[in-house]
Amino acid sequence: MTPVRISLVTLGSLKQPVDVRFLSHWGSEILTIRHGDSVAHLQDSEGDEWSYTDRQLERLLAPATEAEITLGLINAPLEDNFYLRRLPKNVVVLSLHEMAEIVQYENFSLETFILRIGYELAVLFKAEGRIPATGEYSWTHDDIRGCLFDMCSSKGDIVFSLHRPCLCDICRARVLQKCVDIKLLPQLHKELRRIHKTLFYRLTDWIKIHPILTLMLTTLLAFAVNLASSVVFEKAKRAWPWLG
Repeated sequence: MTPVRISLVTLGSLKQPVDVRFLSHWGSEILTIRHGDSVAHLQDSEGDEWSYTDRQLERLLAPATEAEITLGLINAPLEDNFYLRRLPKNVVVLSLHEMAEIVQYENFSLETFILRIGYELAVLFKAEGRIPATGEYSWTHDDIRGCLFDMCSSKGDIVFSLHRPCLCDICRARVLQKCVDIKLLPQLHKELRRIHKTLFYRLTDWIKIHPILTLMLTTLLAFAVNLASSVVFEKAKRAWPWLG
């Protein structure tokens, strides 16, 4: 299975750093992400509420020749307040405006967010052979299922598909109707399970869900440590009487 190549282009100042090295070293048989060109300074926005329109983005971001998908990162509002706009020629722009604060507030990293979008685009490309422009047609569904193709009409809904995202049954069936590699869905399931919060925040979430059990385990652990310390001290006194 040939991975979909994604060229990551930064547009203007992102305000918050993105670890492109982490993204480029992400092991995957479905996609590869490489840092492409950067646009240092942006022109003033042409849309309402200081947003960048699709037409303006088309002039700003040309498709990369060495990749199937060109993914631009911008820290500004996009047309219709979307966080993702799909343009012609397999060019996509992802806005970190508001989204960076949303995902980080829920203890996800920006890299996790970008990877989740990358897999969404890669599956769409493998199924359709291209990235349809926004408004042409969409795979997204209104129901929030933790799926790559959740609509996320409210930007905060993105957090439900950031921890081990999946393809829902309907989207899996839709992919299977396309001429895709038979290895795609099993490999996708395997790779999506690696997208999650760090261990510290996973433990924190578990404690929030199970406060009583956490208290019981903490008490038992403290008792066990105290008992073990007493046993060790008694044995030490026998070996070195001067301790007691």
